Amino acid sequence: MSKNVFYEQVGVAMTCRSYEEYEKMFDLKMEQFKAGKVLDVAAGASSFAASAYRKGYDAYAVDPLYNLSPREMRKHGEEEIQEASRKLKKGARTLLWDSYKTLEEHDKIRRDSFSLFMKQYTQNEKDQRFFHGALPHLPFSDQTFSLLLCNHFLFLYEAQFDFEFHIKAVREMIRVTKKGGEIRIYPLVGFNHEIYPYLNSLIETLENEHVKIKLLPTTFRFMPKATEMLVIYKK
Repeated sequence: MSKNVFYEQVGVAMTCRSYEEYEKMFDLKMEQFKAGKVLDVAAGASSFAASAYRKGYDAYAVDPLYNLSPREMRKHGEEEIQEASRKLKKGARTLLWDSYKTLEEHDKIRRDSFSLFMKQYTQNEKDQRFFHGALPHLPFSDQTFSLLLCNHFLFLYEAQFDFEFHIKAVREMIRVTKKGGEIRIYPLVGFNHEIYPYLNSLIETLENEHVKIKLLPTTFRFMPKATEMLVIYKK
């Protein structure tokens, strides 16, 4: 691993983030999407979809891990939280702690979020809120969702997934987004703390495909240069 990488990661880590973190990362005003379907892409064990559903939103999540049984998911999640805490402790000095204050608070949010996620995940046969699938192929029809969110996957893993994958992944999210809907992606940096080097090329490639693309600020602060999100509006 390069000495410039703050978080040593092989493969894709499971995320366990909270509804409140999503609000900050994506500058969410969820009432805007009350009438439409919302999808969390590459959601891992985050509790956003479960919390949003309980708040009355028609929220869903999709992830490659959703073929795991509840028992397998619980074991995997508990191991991932412990491993993530160990890695963050090692790289703590390279991060901004504005949104968490301490590693202990960060870990508590992870555990609480995972607990909320598991309560909903164990009911999935009945509620059908979690779908097994992976970018760049999502198991949904065209123009299904009013809002798609994708955090800590695209761009973050730029060393593992090439530019072609990123283009295909974003086009797939555009496909399942309704006209007038939005896609929000955060962060725009990799594990090396640098902005995705092909971001401008990606925007230029997609701009003529019936979308409008903007970089907008967020209030979430953890990785030093992760101060913006990519927002794609489908025309």
